[in-house]
Amino acid sequence: MSLEEVQSLEGHTDRVWQVSWSPSGDMLASCGGDRTVRIWARDGAALVERWRCVAVLEDTHSRTIRSCSWSPDGRQLATASFDRTIAIWRHAGGVWENVAMLEGHESEVKEVAWAPNGSLIATCSRDKTVWLWEAAPGNEYEVVDVKHGHSQDVKTVHWHPRGEVLVSASYDDTIKLWVEEDDEWICAQTLAGPTGHMSTVWEVAFDAAGQHMVSCSDDCTLKLWACRKEAGELRWRLLSTLGGYHDRTIFSVDWSKAGLIASGAADNAIRIFGEEGAAAAAAAAAGEAGGAPAAAADEEALAAAADATAAEPGLRDIFMQQAHSGCSGGVGSFRLLCKREQAHPLDVNCVRWHPTDHTLLASAGDDACIKLWRWRPAGADAAAAGA
Repeated sequence: MSLEEVQSLEGHTDRVWQVSWSPSGDMLASCGGDRTVRIWARDGAALVERWRCVAVLEDTHSRTIRSCSWSPDGRQLATASFDRTIAIWRHAGGVWENVAMLEGHESEVKEVAWAPNGSLIATCSRDKTVWLWEAAPGNEYEVVDVKHGHSQDVKTVHWHPRGEVLVSASYDDTIKLWVEEDDEWICAQTLAGPTGHMSTVWEVAFDAAGQHMVSCSDDCTLKLWACRKEAGELRWRLLSTLGGYHDRTIFSVDWSKAGLIASGAADNAIRIFGEEGAAAAAAAAAGEAGGAPAAAADEEALAAAADATAAEPGLRDIFMQQAHSGCSGGVGSFRLLCKREQAHPLDVNCVRWHPTDHTLLASAGDDACIKLWRWRPAGADAAAAGA
């Protein structure tokens, strides 16, 4: 099993904070400290797979661009900046145009996330708030709610794949799940306390079905969460903790549609995790023995946290179908499948799996580079040679 570098994309002149694949995977957006967004596309003229910069979006934000997010139809891109604004870009006829600017945050905007249905945009900020914006005719966006649930800088916002739940995570060490009730978004559950992270939570990601979630933190751990039906309501509970694999802050995590979890950290490394059964089979195929320990289940911590969320309203019936279809299970113990030391010479700020090519991973770092990686399971090269 290996993670092989296939290309380094250069052009940014300062750290790259985030990368984002378009829904179809035909383009990759990157943003960073140089106040630009770069759009990359596959070079159709190249004999081997190569990506090249096809557009630079600039002269709109006056400070670092911290985040970028595609609309579900792939025609628009939202960017969030430390200048307290969010820009909306539209791609038409091969030309990118800035069609709207969203203002209202009182401090640096840390992330922007487009809802799966395309009608809502979520943003979060150092001002401790989460904002929800709704698209209106004429390239207008209206604020539909502002949430003040966090006590510190909000690092990330992330939509559940079905779009009815918004997750936020913060410097206050908590993860909050928000749902809409009577035209207002309420906090349905807070993940904190004995089972939660002990320091800043940087990112979260869902599996393809939206039944499980992974989070990463300044406490150098990844936590796996599952929704469980309890007393007629669905609650998110800790399944396991992956610790000891990074020795500095884990800034980014992503869960591929093929079931692999990638993490990137301030130790300059990328790690790939998979389910215990798959890992054991892969290790056996490669003739490996032993390896990294499986994630330890936190059953005692689960019980200890029961009171931590009991006072908050439960998640709505939107998850009940998942509960009936096995939401409380389906993910076994995860273990380390692959580690790539010095993936970047400086901090790895972001990792993102390609939406359709499940072996292609993009990463971004403080070295001002984006790197593309190819995940190769054990035996893949031998199988290809035999074919």
